[in-house]
Amino acid sequence: MQKELTYDAVLRFHGHPSADDVYREISSRYKSISKATVYRNLAALYEDGKIGRVISTDGREAHFDHRTDKHPHAVCISCGNVFDVDVSYDKDALSRAVCMEDGFVITSHELIFEGICKDCRKKEKENGTEGIKN
Repeated sequence: MQKELTYDAVLRFHGHPSADDVYREISSRYKSISKATVYRNLAALYEDGKIGRVISTDGREAHFDHRTDKHPHAVCISCGNVFDVDVSYDKDALSRAVCMEDGFVITSHELIFEGICKDCRKKEKENGTEGIKN
């Protein structure tokens, strides 16, 4: 039952919730569920191929995806939000190119673009910090 609650919560987001987002969603209705249970179920659902997972290259927290097909994502380096990117790419051609280059055998891949989302850019502009890096 707890695994089903976790799966249903991910589906309700229709986006890319973090594990904490999923936990907050479930615990608001089921007070007795633990954070560890939600994290464990998210990992199991990912391993079972029922949900996707996106981890940015800087190792920020994982975000989960109701979609399980291979598709590109964009990650905001400011707020950490994850977005689907609607661009076509030939993953087979990319795989062949990498394999031909040095004989590397690909077992999996993800295409992740990193940048700053429109909401964070707007906040930077309003605060006068646009383009300033810490």
